[in-house]
Amino acid sequence: MVNIGTLRHLAVLKQKDQEVDGKKSMRILQVSFFLMAFFLAQTIFFEATVPFLVPLWAIVRLRYDNLKAPTLIGGLLGALLLNFGQLVIVCLQLIVFELVKRFRFYKLPTTLAVATAILIVQAMWQTISYSGLPPILIQLYVFYEVALAFLMTLFLQVFLLPAHRFFTTEWTYERIGAGFVVLAAVIAGMQSVTISYIGLAPLFLHFLILVAALVGGVPLATMTATITGAIVGVAKLSFTGMVALYALTGVAAGSCMKLGRVGVAVGSVVPSIFFFFYDATLPLDVVYFVSIGIAIVLFTLLKKQYVMDLRAILYPKRDEVLMKRQQWLTDHTAQTVEQFQQFVGFMKELVYDRFTLKDTVSRKVEPFATCSGCFRYERCWGEQNNDISNHIAEYYRAKTMPKQHAIVKAEELIKLKCVKSSKLLDELHMQLYQEQMNNQLYHGKKMIALQLRDVSNHLHELLEQMKEQTISFETQEAELAQALQRANVNCFQIDILNNQAGERLIVCSLLLKNYQEYETIQLCERIIMPIFYELYHEPFRIEKISHKTKPFSYVEVRLQSAVRYEVEYDIYSQAKTKNVSGDAHALFPLHDGLMAMILSDGMGHNKKAQRESKQLIRLLRECLSYKLDPETAMHTMHYIMSLKRDADMYATIDFALLDLQDGAMWSWKAGGVATYILRGETVLKIEGGTAPVGFMPAFSIETDKIKLLADDIIVMVSDGLFTSTHDWQEQEQYFLGQLQQKSKQKMPMDVLLYDVMEHYKQFYEIEDDCTVITCKIKHINPEWSVLQL
Repeated sequence: MVNIGTLRHLAVLKQKDQEVDGKKSMRILQVSFFLMAFFLAQTIFFEATVPFLVPLWAIVRLRYDNLKAPTLIGGLLGALLLNFGQLVIVCLQLIVFELVKRFRFYKLPTTLAVATAILIVQAMWQTISYSGLPPILIQLYVFYEVALAFLMTLFLQVFLLPAHRFFTTEWTYERIGAGFVVLAAVIAGMQSVTISYIGLAPLFLHFLILVAALVGGVPLATMTATITGAIVGVAKLSFTGMVALYALTGVAAGSCMKLGRVGVAVGSVVPSIFFFFYDATLPLDVVYFVSIGIAIVLFTLLKKQYVMDLRAILYPKRDEVLMKRQQWLTDHTAQTVEQFQQFVGFMKELVYDRFTLKDTVSRKVEPFATCSGCFRYERCWGEQNNDISNHIAEYYRAKTMPKQHAIVKAEELIKLKCVKSSKLLDELHMQLYQEQMNNQLYHGKKMIALQLRDVSNHLHELLEQMKEQTISFETQEAELAQALQRANVNCFQIDILNNQAGERLIVCSLLLKNYQEYETIQLCERIIMPIFYELYHEPFRIEKISHKTKPFSYVEVRLQSAVRYEVEYDIYSQAKTKNVSGDAHALFPLHDGLMAMILSDGMGHNKKAQRESKQLIRLLRECLSYKLDPETAMHTMHYIMSLKRDADMYATIDFALLDLQDGAMWSWKAGGVATYILRGETVLKIEGGTAPVGFMPAFSIETDKIKLLADDIIVMVSDGLFTSTHDWQEQEQYFLGQLQQKSKQKMPMDVLLYDVMEHYKQFYEIEDDCTVITCKIKHINPEWSVLQL
């Protein structure tokens, strides 16, 4: 076991390391802002104005509260090294700026506050110095200082974002340009610093051009050199030819980016040597060449990781940024879906389980309000006289039966027994109506809970698809290519044309030395198809093999999701009347590997019953097309049918799904006759004990799953097949016996079903609407596997 004291000690050490790293980063920031303020305080434009310290202070006090002290100290020290008068002017400008920003009645923007503070102090200072209105040239210099301070404040606002956004916000061209302007102003302040034969300004400028060339090539290096050279030249009002030198240095260094650091360094020296012999007026002296030599040495010693980090900041890879955002979005969506699933579980427990009756409780008949004030109360509800309660119980039972004559008979018995039969029947009808409305309300709540569960499942599937398609950096084609490469299969291209489960279509392009179709089939069966099965967990088949000769010789193999079984079916339908049948049926594929079978029997033989059964199938088919769970779809059908107030309409439904890939059948029944599965001499029977859809106020659904084998025959019938004048089991055994006998003769399904029904009708008369659906499950045999003799 791990010692708890050791874990605590490691946690303390980790916390101390984090504190040390934080202190180190803070020291670097403090030194950086100290030097920036120091050199900006010494930047002189037009040999008369020093406009850049107050803008830096304005941004620092607004966004970097913990760096105000080093900025203020560095700026005042830089101003003092110029002269004492400049220090006084800077202090007055800072004081006036603070007063303007703290003015209670009107808040000026930062840019205008900086310009106002410099204008007020310079106007007062120059007026006192000249004992009146200063000369025009001095006024022009004051205007220049105010304008430059205003512009520098704008550039600093774009470049120095708040601390929490400085490294996370994208580096746009505007922000990069603003940063170059600020760095150029800092370099302009370095011109007065020279240590022996080393000039700080040319050293730093040349080093900056070299780094820009290695990071961004010609565009970034040229932009860096041009902006900084122009600002430095304008600040000194001389040596404008240096702008051309710096621009050519950036172009030459950036052009050699592909040659590495040595190429960039050598390329950056060529323009300086050229201008040394071309223009003798430029200050290309020993100090300049020694400075750029030291810059080259520092550039070669720069760590590669720093260059890569800077390149990632300025030129982020869009796909990586997108994947990080997608990863965050997927994690956030997963958390949201998980919360929604917890909510769905709570709703199902609260609503569905609460309003689902586990056991059917028998109805207890008690005296009604009509009977309580009747003079025959004791005679009807006494201990020895319970005839009225029996009649009422019979009335309850009749109301649950589809035959109208049973209800009429129960009402007649109540009328013969009760002297207030009309009021009692009205109260009974109202009680049953209220119970039906309550059951519909409860069932509606159950249906909503089931629909919420389906929505949650759809969201979960969508999230899984998002994870599969977006989180991995490698595509599925690359994964397949790597798997085939590990199996020594020379496949140079894989194209996934369809990635839907059960409908996948993948094209593999293979390089084979000597093409032979038989060997290609063996390669696919023994190596490629097992690899695909391992990755996708479903069988595949060879759809097509093509030998291509252009632009070179290769073999193209198309592999498709294999449906191992196929269905041969036929339908027999007979109406009681000539034109109208209350039965309806539908067989349709949801996709190549899944087939739906639906049989519905409407109560009656008229067009209304036909319309009810067809509408039920149509609604169920729409629910399945929108991927609604079959159980939820069945509950939805019952809720829609039970809401009808014009008449008591209902219909049975027999619904099955055939999985032709794995060989399985799911069955859902609501009032339908048993479904039979003939497997040789064995008969499997699927029975349902629930009421038809829309009939009973309470509704439940039964689900069965059966594994299918090849040559199984599925038989789905309506109740009109069996007549009421003969024994039900006798008819059932004869019908199934005929099917088993005819199936041994290997007849086609349409011939088999017609022959069976002709023999069956010779012994038993069909009195009602009758529909019989037979489906035979067969293995799919590829053409190349059939041996013809």
